[in-house]
Amino acid sequence: MIVTRAGIALPFALSVTSPTYKREILQGAFSWVAVGLDQPGTRKGRVWLDLRADLDWAETELRKRIYLVSQTPAPGTTT
Repeated sequence: MIVTRAGIALPFALSVTSPTYKREILQGAFSWVAVGLDQPGTRKGRVWLDLRADLDWAETELRKRIYLVSQTPAPGTTT
């Protein structure tokens, strides 16, 4: 077997504070995708932090994102 694409989605929660405001808890999903794993030198990867996203939603998006990363971005857009 040769792995060409890989991805993972994980739930996260983190605490954020500042000197003048109360503590806030941010929750969401962290996703990582890598493509071109079978082609040294052409590997591409991308990460996402989706706030207020649950793991079911992140899993659905991961299935789309694993193919999105390998696409060439349209002119004038950033990824």
